Amino acid sequence: MALMLGVGLVIWRYGLFGLLPTDRTLVWRLPVSYGEVRKLELQVWDEHDLLKREEQLFAAGLVGEPTLQVPLSSGPHRAIANVWLMGATAAIGFQREFNPGADETILIEMKKP
Repeated sequence: MALMLGVGLVIWRYGLFGLLPTDRTLVWRLPVSYGEVRKLELQVWDEHDLLKREEQLFAAGLVGEPTLQVPLSSGPHRAIANVWLMGATAAIGFQREFNPGADETILIEMKKP
């Protein structure tokens, strides 16, 4: 009985060792002044499909690192962030490839283009 409970817990917690999607928290670290951010679009892709897209507006700027909850399996993914700064007419785009592995929280550290 305890063995079955343990196996069930592992499958629930880790999605059958990363093969099944499980909820992950993506933390986005952006190389911009957070106080100047007025609009933010976050996207998460697997190889060919958009898994999640979220757009946010900020009248007084971003107050911390944005997060996004999305079910992910292990394997290659792409994070895209489009950031509109105060007074700008065009977005600054960032991309980063990542593999979530079995981690519940993944830090997506974007680099300047």
